[in-house]
Amino acid sequence: MPNKPPVIAPTSVSLKINRTSVMLYSNKYVRLPDGSGASSQHYLASFPCSATELPADFESLLRTATTGRPERYTALIERIEAEVLIPARRRAAEELARRNLIALENALNWATQNVTAIPEMQAYNELIEHPGPQQLLAKLDEATYRLASRIKPNSQTVLRTATTENSTTAEERLKTLLTNLEDICLEIGTLLPESAQTFKRGYVFEDETVSLVKRNWFRTSDVIARLGSRAQFRRPAGWSALRAPILRDETE
Repeated sequence: MPNKPPVIAPTSVSLKINRTSVMLYSNKYVRLPDGSGASSQHYLASFPCSATELPADFESLLRTATTGRPERYTALIERIEAEVLIPARRRAAEELARRNLIALENALNWATQNVTAIPEMQAYNELIEHPGPQQLLAKLDEATYRLASRIKPNSQTVLRTATTENSTTAEERLKTLLTNLEDICLEIGTLLPESAQTFKRGYVFEDETVSLVKRNWFRTSDVIARLGSRAQFRRPAGWSALRAPILRDETE
């Protein structure tokens, strides 16, 4: 009786995924005439689990190895996406956010240290009033305005309050803030009259500008309310009649 030839099953492909890499294999199974069988596996390609996109050469080999079996191709692609690519993208995003946070904190610390050291410089009090430093101070104030506007009232990163610092230092800080606020109010006041020709009649402001004005409806009233909680700062009845004597420095 003639010998029966071995039966070779069609080649299939499979994935092996471990903590570091994704590997693609081709698999063969041979059934011998006596009923026994043997399987073999051949390595095709791999890529690291840190990849956030499927490498083109790996995808090409996978597509070729699953020719005629689109459902197998789709199943393997979906597994790679779910078990490797999506987690890798999440890890990459988290790492980028961590690095960006460190860079931001380092930049803010550097800026704070340098700005804090300026008043301690030799001849600071004599030179700071000169036109050059004054122009640079104005630029610094403008540059930091956007940063200061992002400080959260209840944040632990805000400047220390009077309960945690020397009261004299706290009052100096308050005076500086009030002076800056007054300067800002005066500058805004000079921009808006039509006579200034900065914003002519019918000028349409950007949405962001309108939003900032609306936010300051509440910010300014909140500040007045908090200041008014102290008896010395409280506005008396008929306080609007005090405009002339209170603001006399501006007209003298």
